[in-house]
Amino acid sequence: MLHKYLNLVKNWLLKPYYFNPFIKFKFRISFFLGLFVFLFLYIFKPFYLSTMEVILLEYTLIISTIGFLGTFFMLAVPPLIFKNYFNEDNWTLGRNIFLITLGIFFVGSILWYVGEEYKEPYGLIKLSLFQFIFYTFLVTLMPLVFFIFINEKNVSLKREKKASEFKQRNAQPEVKKEQTQVIIYSDNGKENINFFIDKLVYITSQGNYVSFYIKKENDLKEAILRATLTRVAKDLQDYKNIIRCHKSYIINISFVKEISGNARGYLLKSDLISFKIPVSRNFSKQSLESLLN
Repeated sequence: MLHKYLNLVKNWLLKPYYFNPFIKFKFRISFFLGLFVFLFLYIFKPFYLSTMEVILLEYTLIISTIGFLGTFFMLAVPPLIFKNYFNEDNWTLGRNIFLITLGIFFVGSILWYVGEEYKEPYGLIKLSLFQFIFYTFLVTLMPLVFFIFINEKNVSLKREKKASEFKQRNAQPEVKKEQTQVIIYSDNGKENINFFIDKLVYITSQGNYVSFYIKKENDLKEAILRATLTRVAKDLQDYKNIIRCHKSYIINISFVKEISGNARGYLLKSDLISFKIPVSRNFSKQSLESLLN
């Protein structure tokens, strides 16, 4: 029985979870968490704060500012150092809980140190590190759960939107014939490459350049152009077999033979490509399968 419950907990912790890599998102979470902490502490005066009326505003502002900066540091800096660990395709609920726990301990420790130094001249109540971290956990629990819920909700909405777009796209008549020859220009407009759309296998970005892989007999020919993948995807948006499946890849689904992986990260397999193309978490398996069908 114990083994069964341990397996349930393990599977739950290994459940895929979307780690939003954008700085704007991390800044927004940190800011609103700091704002929530300030308003909660200043208005409700929990724990021992009712004894600090004289310096309450100043103290809560310091606490919330440190909370904001510490949270942003934990969300932004470790992913830059431990890139493989924070890979969004391998992120799980367990890793997210560990990051939150580490963040609470990190921020709580700083707040405890600053708070103890701050309270010394006023002869205020001193707390142990454990007590302070426990209080930090209680105060931040509600907004953190809320942000996690909102993050998951946004990802689900994006997947539903993406699936709806593909349904509408597949229901519409083809705007351009697949045999059409396409010309893609570089960002400066001085260079270009041209190919038949039905021969395009996939496209990938490499820094400031984009590599096009075109089918030539039973092999692939590479053509490189100075451009952004976003602009290339826009130029090819009228061809329903061409999709941007990942931030670094555009693929012709006509050449995809198999979908592998799970919700943590799906992969597209083609006989012409020596590796599997990764898929963004914005795509559900159902939307991918509908494209192949």
